[in-house]
Amino acid sequence: MESTDRSSFAVSSLRTAALSLALAVPAFAASAAAPLVPDGWFLWPAVEPADGSALDTGALNATPAGAHGRVAVREGVFVDGQGERLRFWGANLCAAESFPSAEDAELIARRLAKGGVNIARLHHLDNTWSIGEGGTLWSADHKTRDTFDPDQLDRLHRLVATLARHGIYSNINLKVSKSLTPADGFADTIGQLPEFQKRVDIYQRRMVELQKDYARRLLTAKNPYTGLSLAEDPAVAVVEINNENSLLGYWTRDLGRGLDRFPEPFRGELVAQWNAWLARRYGDDEALRASWHEPPVGGAVSLVQPKASWRHKVQPGAAARLKPGRDATSFEVRVERTTGISHHVQASLHGLALEEGRVYTLEFEARADRERPLQVVVSIDGEARPGAEWRSFGLLETVTIGRAWAPVRVAFPAHSIAGDPASLAFNLAGAIGRVSVRGVRLVAGCEGSGLLAGQSPRAGTVPIPTSPSARQWADWIHFLADTERAFADEMRAYLRDELGVRAPMECSQIDYGGLVGLWREQAMEYADAHAYWQHPDFAAGLGWDPARWTIKNSPQVAELRDRAFAGFGTLAFVRVAGKPFSVSEYDHPAPSDYACEMYATLASFAARQDWDALYPFAVAEYGSRNPGNALRGFFDQVQHPAKWAFAPFATRVFRLGLVARASSQATLHLAAPVWTEQPHADLLWRKLLPPGRIHFLDQRLGVSDRPAPGAAQARLDVSGAVEPGAVALVAGSRGQVYLVAAPAAAAVVGPIGGTEIRAGALQVACAEFGRGFAAITAVALDDLELAQSRRVLITLGARGENLDMSWNAERTSVGAAWGSGPTIAERVPATIVLAGDMARSVYALAPDGTRARRVDVSRVAGGLRFAVSPGDATMHYEVVAE
Repeated sequence: MESTDRSSFAVSSLRTAALSLALAVPAFAASAAAPLVPDGWFLWPAVEPADGSALDTGALNATPAGAHGRVAVREGVFVDGQGERLRFWGANLCAAESFPSAEDAELIARRLAKGGVNIARLHHLDNTWSIGEGGTLWSADHKTRDTFDPDQLDRLHRLVATLARHGIYSNINLKVSKSLTPADGFADTIGQLPEFQKRVDIYQRRMVELQKDYARRLLTAKNPYTGLSLAEDPAVAVVEINNENSLLGYWTRDLGRGLDRFPEPFRGELVAQWNAWLARRYGDDEALRASWHEPPVGGAVSLVQPKASWRHKVQPGAAARLKPGRDATSFEVRVERTTGISHHVQASLHGLALEEGRVYTLEFEARADRERPLQVVVSIDGEARPGAEWRSFGLLETVTIGRAWAPVRVAFPAHSIAGDPASLAFNLAGAIGRVSVRGVRLVAGCEGSGLLAGQSPRAGTVPIPTSPSARQWADWIHFLADTERAFADEMRAYLRDELGVRAPMECSQIDYGGLVGLWREQAMEYADAHAYWQHPDFAAGLGWDPARWTIKNSPQVAELRDRAFAGFGTLAFVRVAGKPFSVSEYDHPAPSDYACEMYATLASFAARQDWDALYPFAVAEYGSRNPGNALRGFFDQVQHPAKWAFAPFATRVFRLGLVARASSQATLHLAAPVWTEQPHADLLWRKLLPPGRIHFLDQRLGVSDRPAPGAAQARLDVSGAVEPGAVALVAGSRGQVYLVAAPAAAAVVGPIGGTEIRAGALQVACAEFGRGFAAITAVALDDLELAQSRRVLITLGARGENLDMSWNAERTSVGAAWGSGPTIAERVPATIVLAGDMARSVYALAPDGTRARRVDVSRVAGGLRFAVSPGDATMHYEVVAE
């Protein structure tokens, strides 16, 4: 462990060297080392803004955090102790980043505060992959997960205190990534459970008690740097109980499936609770049998018609050949090259008609030239509904096949149909080789449903349904919902009543478990969700393999459509009416060519929707742990030039409300139970909103977690007229462009190369360059409108990368070839016109926000004009009154 003096010197030297390198860019570009920086790019290292510079947004933070009293919820928003509304712009500090040295804690707190961050989400504190490496609370001296390392707890406490001193609240995450083992007193089969024992930890009693014990240890220990426990500390803004988890399933739309595959004794514990629930619900076995009974199907006709034809779809990076069989019941595929991502080679049938809520059975035989995975999917027919967001219709299963012909039979309840046609797909890119399929049948109904002979809940002999009737499956979902609600209520009561936690809480993300999440979270003070644009896809069976992954690498702005608004629409549809809405994970992961779109669009969209907290994911290694100032992987905000450069704009827009909220509000009211009509909210929104464009930019959306008494169907309430606001989408000559035209903030985001466009006080003319995609923002740094402001920050960004980052031929992955720091940014060859009559000067800024040089300015009608010069080598310009 380095001494304080040595660490301080290392960080200071790093900042000085990086800044010197950046300021020497023009001379550097002409030197012998020029090939290091591609033409049209320049060095832009991540350094701390100078105090009071145009890039220093720290003045937004009241210090210390909590000085105005504890965070509370009032009239559906977060407020401080004086009743003033709080909007949070956050950062995720994960694992080792939550246990820094004193020097690094001070460094990251300053950096975040100057970037406009006022809350830090302390995530993966309980992970077990970094025990003994400084990245977790657990002690390396104990095999059990019940003892903290006192030095690690001290580091965490110091970080919380340091953040608070800089006006940054803490969001404490409880259960995230703890993995229990037989050493903790569990059966050896615990290793066969899902990662981090998700789903099981909601119903398994000892796991629940261990979560309470962990919370007690973490939240009640006195912080020596504040004299308060985390439960008492007003700088702790919120608490998250169990990250990304639902008994009904996570990362899936097909709720309730897969629990039958849990090993004993964990499956048996769930079965016992299932039987006890049934016994309470039904007076006797005959009542249960009558409820679950469905007439036998007998001679059902397959939806797979013999004359149908299989379609063949192969994504870049993969290669395969399809050989049709004698009819549509058979085919063969030879996968010659694969990315390892299953859906990158697909054989599919289209135009199938399914009925909502009906149970179907898929049957076939399959073999391969080696043991391998085979994924089967029934989903929306993308060919019949081009542009529609993909959604499962009830089946997304992976089976293992081998050399011998083997039968496969899967029953599933169809959901989310909403009148759309279905497709049946076999995803085959999990491995190279030959796969043969025959006897494909998809029929309504299933054999073996209902309460069978010898089964009784009072005897504990009713198994988890795998071949259910529709009513049987409805009971199963209801049981899981009740079990999950009981867990959430129990944990909340323990934290509130026994540990004295007063901060607002949420159990898990609101959309985990579909609309059941509304029921689970009903007693919580706020709602939270996560979303990613083009999260990396990893090769099947390899987990987070740093070399085997791909991204689609296309802009979200292009996918903001009339009735589907990409990740923004997904979030808007699950916002809970009457509660603060938090998005505690959001990112456009590196190395996307379009990451520059993220900050300006997220901040302005969330402002129009009147959300309450945003946390880009995440802060990667910093300070002494990243001496090269390199971009460290997919989720790195502070080191990413195309993201962090826009933090001064985004944090001001969102936290200060520079973009006004939409005046119209639409509220979705559900029947009871909330999940009965549809398992997910998006379909009900699209059903009840009028045909045509959904007003994502001009109407606040929210779903009520209080079901309408006696209502058999969902209904929509709308208040206020839909009126155009400061945010709009326009059709540019190169594609769709996202505009912000507020009095004190403006932005142009999209394919602007070779175009001219205006957003309020900001006018842009951009020459052709690179991929032609950029974001340009302007924000007043005082309380005035842009045209009258005496100090304006203008930011231009396109692509941001490490030096020597190496893409594959399809430009969908860099594998492990991330390159090295410092980072580089692509120049945007634009001419800027800023409205305003006063005399103003323009300065190109250095990476630390100091004024590097004065820029030539000309006067035009109603404003000033300047051009981006290659010699400026900057992402920022400061406009100041003379």
